[in-house]
Amino acid sequence: MDRILPGSIILLGVVGLLILMVLGWRARGRRQSALSTAAVPPDELLGELRIAVTGLYVSTTTAGAPLDRVTLRGLGFRGRATVSVFDAGILISVTGEPQIFVATERVRSVGTSTWTIDRAVEEGGLVRLDWTLESESSTPAADVESFFRIENPDQSSRLIEAITALTPSPGPANPDQEGSLA
Repeated sequence: MDRILPGSIILLGVVGLLILMVLGWRARGRRQSALSTAAVPPDELLGELRIAVTGLYVSTTTAGAPLDRVTLRGLGFRGRATVSVFDAGILISVTGEPQIFVATERVRSVGTSTWTIDRAVEEGGLVRLDWTLESESSTPAADVESFFRIENPDQSSRLIEAITALTPSPGPANPDQEGSLA
């Protein structure tokens, strides 16, 4: 009997925190509701497959705000992923989520990173894709950064080379070495 009251208080606190987490996630989703990802084009419009690598999709955050996770379907949750580079752009396939297509003209740069919102690894252990999300309304498009943990370091460098070949003016290869937070 003497443990029921403290146990009930702890249980109510945990339930309260879970409710606040769900409400926060929904509010973030409403704030980002004007943003959208491009529809995946038909196979014949994708062009030639340059490379496909597997690994872990870690997160997508707003550029310059490394703790602001993007919650759009296909980008909100971590999972096993395949990143495929085609002539027309990049196809991100996270297990259990809809595919995300990043058209070539939306890619800003690619490089490596050491940390993101919930993952820290060895120097250059994450592949960082900087790109722009589309906007469905008068809200401006949003620059975002997607992070991937590729299983094989050789595949990481090949992926970066393939994406760099798509972009007309690649950005810095490794912002961590230049003091960037992302």
